[in-house]
Amino acid sequence: MIVTPILARRAGHDSPMLHLRRSQPDGMFDRFAGHVEELWGRGRNIWEASEHGQA
Repeated sequence: MIVTPILARRAGHDSPMLHLRRSQPDGMFDRFAGHVEELWGRGRNIWEASEHGQA
């Protein structure tokens, strides 16, 4: 997995890119994967919302 953590006062292209591999349960890889799953689960279809007049 490749992740780019956002750092305060840095533009995206100035942030580090990390290549993570899963080497143990509940390590850095699993924590980032859980974070992505959480964000994905909260997502909504923006095209469907705009069709109903919602932003």
